[in-house]
Amino acid sequence: MLYRKKYVLAKIESTYGTDPTPAGSDAILTKNCQISPQQGNRVSRDLDRAALGNDVEIATGLNTTISFDVELAGAGGAGDVPGYGTLLRACAFSEVVTPGTSVVYSPVSSGFESVTLYYFHDGELHKMTGARGTVSVNLSRDGIPMMSFTFTGLHNDPTEPVVITPDTSAFVKPLPVTEANTPVYTVDGFDVRAEEFTLDIANSVVYRNVVNSESVIITDRAPAGTLRFEQERIAAKNFWALAKAETLVPVAIEHGTTAGNIVAIDGARVQLSQPTLNDSDGLSVMGMNTLWVPSDSGDDEVTITVK
Repeated sequence: MLYRKKYVLAKIESTYGTDPTPAGSDAILTKNCQISPQQGNRVSRDLDRAALGNDVEIATGLNTTISFDVELAGAGGAGDVPGYGTLLRACAFSEVVTPGTSVVYSPVSSGFESVTLYYFHDGELHKMTGARGTVSVNLSRDGIPMMSFTFTGLHNDPTEPVVITPDTSAFVKPLPVTEANTPVYTVDGFDVRAEEFTLDIANSVVYRNVVNSESVIITDRAPAGTLRFEQERIAAKNFWALAKAETLVPVAIEHGTTAGNIVAIDGARVQLSQPTLNDSDGLSVMGMNTLWVPSDSGDDEVTITVK
């Protein structure tokens, strides 16, 4: 079997844990895909006996985890749903489609959706039902914008079914992070000369196997990240004061310039902290930690808009 021959299908479940049977059009264009088919707690029997040595272990609840990267890009047309929309929904995001305009993803605190994932490995199928996960985003200069997903799901024994041909036509060719392709990167309304943006949604994803229930649940989230941009003179923008005062400021980044291949990430209440200074090509670059905070109404600390 060849390790490189692998692909993923993903489809939202209408009933938790029930396989909705993904088709080829549900294929995900992935990178760095890694699967751990048999995870879970193991308990040693620790029986008394006359000799030294190990005792056998018993698995107390098998589950499966998978991680992969997906390129961050548009959907081909304004208002079209991107191929990775299913994944964001299974990471506790709502999906609001405005035809011809945009698709907006916002975090939710209830009504979590789940997904069935098919991982084909050179003809062998590893299936994950009832999967939920978390995601992080990275935009770095001269690089391809990426989302990194990690999912936990219910274990299913591997099989060798009829192979489903993947169709990844829903995925758009990404644009590198450059001055021309990334027209918006503002912190507190100030245009920073930036070279990196990261945001980890940091969902708390828990596998639970108790009497009368086996499930994967999301119990919390703690979005945080980093910013890296060329240091500004204090007279131009005093980022030191913003960090010290623990002021909540808006942060916005928009990547892409043509309708159908634009993605925007916005936060209205972002706390900056622990500024550092580093060298980049001989220039002084400021690094800042970020904490993305919701308003009192909640579920609004970040929005991802595909348009």
